[in-house]
Amino acid sequence: MRRMEIAESVLIVLALASLWLFALPQRALWHKLVWLVMLAAMAWIAVRRLRRIRAATDEAKRIRDEAERGGPPPSLTP
Repeated sequence: MRRMEIAESVLIVLALASLWLFALPQRALWHKLVWLVMLAAMAWIAVRRLRRIRAATDEAKRIRDEAERGGPPPSLTP
């Protein structure tokens, strides 16, 4: 995995851990700030992952179209 994917995974774990703040009887201002930061991080990660999925789908379609047209075989190297 690349460093950014590792950072995304760490942020997801931190966001899940921040949900434990709901279990506390008191809700301080910093709890809400943590939740807002984690919400923004999750939105950022979702956008990045959707872009990666879309790019991979487009690449797969391009390779399939080339294969159907009888073009050169697809390269397996990145």
